[in-house]
Amino acid sequence: MIRPPRAFLLDFGDTLVEELREDRAAGVRWLFAQASHVPRGVTLDLVLARAQRARRGVDAKRIPGEIEVSWAQLMRLTFEPLGVRFSAPLADFELEAWQRVVTTRPLPGVHDALAELRGAGCAIGVVSNASFSGATIHWELARHGLDSHLAFVLASSDYGVRKPSALLFEAAAARLGVEAREIWFVGDRLDKDVAGARTAGMTAVWFRAVVRHGAPIDGATPDLVAHGWSEVVALAREHGLGRA
Repeated sequence: MIRPPRAFLLDFGDTLVEELREDRAAGVRWLFAQASHVPRGVTLDLVLARAQRARRGVDAKRIPGEIEVSWAQLMRLTFEPLGVRFSAPLADFELEAWQRVVTTRPLPGVHDALAELRGAGCAIGVVSNASFSGATIHWELARHGLDSHLAFVLASSDYGVRKPSALLFEAAAARLGVEAREIWFVGDRLDKDVAGARTAGMTAVWFRAVVRHGAPIDGATPDLVAHGWSEVVALAREHGLGRA
């Protein structure tokens, strides 16, 4: 039985916003230009090759193991072995690097949907698998005017675990102050969002406005399917929005 929603947790990419570009090399190039010390013989090509090696090595562990490594940690693994140094902690460069790496735009109808869900008394949070911090993801949402209805933005990099780990969903539910069974999780990934939400005891809404991850996943059957934000709101109304 699907319970009326008292709160919503939302994925970030391809749910709230469409990710138009992700160019990690652009962020590495920019950060290299900020270095305060570069040893003789260390070139941009060498740095980019090291960055790719660090990413491959980390991904081999973090994705199947449901663990997360932050952007700053990845950059340390890239630059420190080469002897490249910076005048400030690498975390201080994160926001400016983000702006060179990622380009997004809000998905149609999301502003009105968030306003209606919040107006119905539902708390709303964001849970994103990201090497960038929750503060940086919040900045991006604020840039599009999507932050005003949000209680918080929670990024996996701030907790060290990734969706579908139930640990991350449980942390988000505690921040909302709502029981898991009264939370609807809306996300585009069957393997991360739907599977994790179901494991945590939440209502899992598979969001399919941007179809990139459509292959069936064992054990990841959504409770509901929405093809856009108007459908999310319609489903919430149908199941008792505002009456929880």
